[in-house]
Amino acid sequence: MRNYIFKNYGGSYQLSIETPEDLKKVIDLDEALWAATSIPVEILNTDAKFLSYLDTDKNGRIRTDEIKTAIRWLFSVLKSCSRLAENTDTLMLEDINTDNAEGRVLQETAGIVLSNLDASHADRITLSQVRDVQGIMSSSATNGDGVITAEDTDDKELAEFIRTIMKTMGVTPDASGKDGISSAHMNEFFAEARLYLDWMQKGKIPEGETRTDIMVWGKNKTEKAFAIIRELEQKIAEFFALCAMYRFDIKVKEYLNLSPKELEDMDLTDKEVILARLKKAPLADVNNKSVLPLCGEINVLYSDKIKELKEDILVKVYGEEIKELTQKEWERVKKTFSSYRSYLESKKGSKVENLSEEELLKYTSGDFRKKIDALIQKDLDVAEKIKHVQDVEKLILFQKLLMEFVNNSASFANVYNPEVRSLFEAGTLVIDGRKMTLALITSNRVLHKKIAEDSNVYLMYIEVTGKNGQNKKFDIVAAVTSGDSGALRIGKRGIFFTRDGKEWDAEVVDIVVNPIGIIESIKAPFIKLSDMIKKHVEKFAKTREAKIETAMLSPSGASITRDLLVGGGVAIAALGSSFAYITKAMSQVKLIHVATTLGLIIIAVLLPSLIIGIMKLRRRNLSIIFEASGCAINVRMKMTVNLGRIFTFIPPYPAGSKKKGLDPLPKFVEQIRLSRQRSLLKLLAAILLAEIIIFITWLTRY
Repeated sequence: MRNYIFKNYGGSYQLSIETPEDLKKVIDLDEALWAATSIPVEILNTDAKFLSYLDTDKNGRIRTDEIKTAIRWLFSVLKSCSRLAENTDTLMLEDINTDNAEGRVLQETAGIVLSNLDASHADRITLSQVRDVQGIMSSSATNGDGVITAEDTDDKELAEFIRTIMKTMGVTPDASGKDGISSAHMNEFFAEARLYLDWMQKGKIPEGETRTDIMVWGKNKTEKAFAIIRELEQKIAEFFALCAMYRFDIKVKEYLNLSPKELEDMDLTDKEVILARLKKAPLADVNNKSVLPLCGEINVLYSDKIKELKEDILVKVYGEEIKELTQKEWERVKKTFSSYRSYLESKKGSKVENLSEEELLKYTSGDFRKKIDALIQKDLDVAEKIKHVQDVEKLILFQKLLMEFVNNSASFANVYNPEVRSLFEAGTLVIDGRKMTLALITSNRVLHKKIAEDSNVYLMYIEVTGKNGQNKKFDIVAAVTSGDSGALRIGKRGIFFTRDGKEWDAEVVDIVVNPIGIIESIKAPFIKLSDMIKKHVEKFAKTREAKIETAMLSPSGASITRDLLVGGGVAIAALGSSFAYITKAMSQVKLIHVATTLGLIIIAVLLPSLIIGIMKLRRRNLSIIFEASGCAINVRMKMTVNLGRIFTFIPPYPAGSKKKGLDPLPKFVEQIRLSRQRSLLKLLAAILLAEIIIFITWLTRY
């Protein structure tokens, strides 16, 4: 058995995983020796289904235990793992371990997939074949989701029943996108139907009888009478309440009447306005006796209903014509129908009340439920087959991608390998004449920057969008690891190529400034000094300019201008004298002393900058960038000079290209100058010729 081999990657020793045997050793590798023990799924650039199979707890992170479980499973279902390092999506059926029960199921399922594709004699299966069958199964009538549609049966009556359940209980889309029902919808329908039928049964009048405690006047008359009572009871209750208020304060009647202002503002030609006011008005004129007159003036909106109440209900309740209705008499009328009211309020199964009793009895007493159960069960039986097809897909993906993934987690070998793209790299940024490959997706720019500032790496946060600035898609952070900052700044634009080759617009929206190289770290103090001097000069110039403008605009501006001119002359004379003194003093100093002094000054400035720059460059730590992206990192990933040239570089010119050092611009300038001279000479010649002609013409005239 091959021994564990740890290689030095970026200053830390990490397990070398080059063969299937190396991959198996990861199972026993102590978590403290892993490069990364936890990685968020969102920053990884690989097959999404592969990541979903790895992320067993679906928490959006992949940990060491999940990777170890995947490796154990892979080696248990494969008897030959020789192809794990080939990055192939073709699975040889003979490589499946049929001594393992799960392996036998996988091989049988692979055979079924190939049979469905008319390739039953094939000795291998590909990822695309598995996904083709998955697509066919998910779009078919029976697709394992437990949802059936009206199109899933040839029985017209059963199809109509399915549509009835959809109308009453709602729908659930199945895997094919069509609306259908599940067992939950069916169970709810039958439960509602049973409750509604039981409730209807309570209201029925037994054969041979004309009434019950509920249907006190028989079915039709009770329903009609109670409908009238229910329509009037709120207005009648309102009337008796107003009468009670009137006994307490007679001003109530004034409040109920329209004020002159209201009458003036009311549009009496608008029917809707009038009807709205009548709805607010009481049934009749309120009085201190709390009596509702049934024969007097009644609110016209309710007069017909009051008449029905008087002739169809009160006469039957009291056995005589009632001309006035007291509150006590009204309560007796309502009490007559109290059982029927309770019956209505206890109604259950209202979701199916729009269906007739005959329809409900047909559905509940027939074999509709049995047929629906059979259809749903037939659909669910396919789920197990689909699961096995997914396991075949999982096996092919693990064979193809698991070793690559482990080289981006247990070890970061792929991060340091210039010949392959690591799973962390979202693509390639092209900006300022350079290519930058260390670009990671980031979902929280502010939080990422807060952590990544300690990396000592020059970082750019890029907003990546579709072309023409439309459809913002994602943000990335790109590390600038070689060269200098050049023209990089916020607002700088470039392009970004995702791993699939698609081109996007890219714009720098934020920067973490750090030295990129030795030269830049040396220039840093001089740039800071230059910026400081420039800032103070601009500040001084603005102050003096403001003072001069103020002085020029003042009443004594003329005298001040004179003073300025005189003072300027004196200042010029003083400067000339000073310059002469400095020149005389410098002539007495030896050139070697001046050079030595300047050299010492430059060394005094450069040496600390050089030391600090080297220290910062040596402290560059890529692991902090990964930690800012949500990874749990164990190793310290030093950014070496050579590694920096891998991540940021200027691409070479195409093979066979020739570079001409001669700048054609001076030639073009000279051509333009000569052309202008020739044009001027032509113009002078034309003028001279014209003068000669004029002169000759003048001579001939005289």
